[in-house]
Amino acid sequence: MASKSEVGHAKNVANFNMIVQSVIALGADYNPARDSIKLTALTAMKEVAKADLEKVIGHNVALNNVLNTRSIAFSGLKPLSTRIMGALKSSEVSTELIDDAKGYNRKIQGRRASPKPVADPGAEPPKYHSASQQSFDSQIQHFSGFIALLDSLESYEPGKADLKVPSLNEKMADLITTNDAVPAAFIEAGKARAGRNKTLYETGAGLVDTARSVKEYVKSLFGAKSPEYVQIRRIRLRKLKL
Repeated sequence: MASKSEVGHAKNVANFNMIVQSVIALGADYNPARDSIKLTALTAMKEVAKADLEKVIGHNVALNNVLNTRSIAFSGLKPLSTRIMGALKSSEVSTELIDDAKGYNRKIQGRRASPKPVADPGAEPPKYHSASQQSFDSQIQHFSGFIALLDSLESYEPGKADLKVPSLNEKMADLITTNDAVPAAFIEAGKARAGRNKTLYETGAGLVDTARSVKEYVKSLFGAKSPEYVQIRRIRLRKLKL
């Protein structure tokens, strides 16, 4: 479902189109000296605004797609890490190395090394850093360390191909690729929104202010109580909070 703001931008563009249609209906009487409110300029602005709306929609879809792809790619990391621990514990590996592996697994799972202490009810609450470290970059870092540990162990020979180091390296590469795609998509979506916002809301030159200038010109032609002005005045465009 589109957000209220996106619907508001589309409504402004639709209403600007109604302004253009009203100007066309005025015929030869509408002949301003100001280039930016001439019919040709209004028509061009309408088309640019429609294209800018479509561009935002397209980039939002692309952003959602890469976010979904990343979410799917990372969704299997925790159970995979649990399986790796099972395979590692069944190998001939020292207790110390098992403990090191547990540390990586714990970070991937988002668990604390030890439980929070119970605070004195009368004392100022202590400040904690985030325990989960569940950002995607952090998960990649933890998984990379886990793989490096496994790669150093000659005795790590799991029975399943997807638990072996080459497969884990492929998984790591996939995680990095899907994670790296997200910032670029965010930037492109932001650029599209900025372009749309300039077209619609730039002070003095945007869609909304241009519509106001058209209304003032029509009022100057026919008067404030004329049917021509009353009709166009009722077509509402508003600047939205961005």
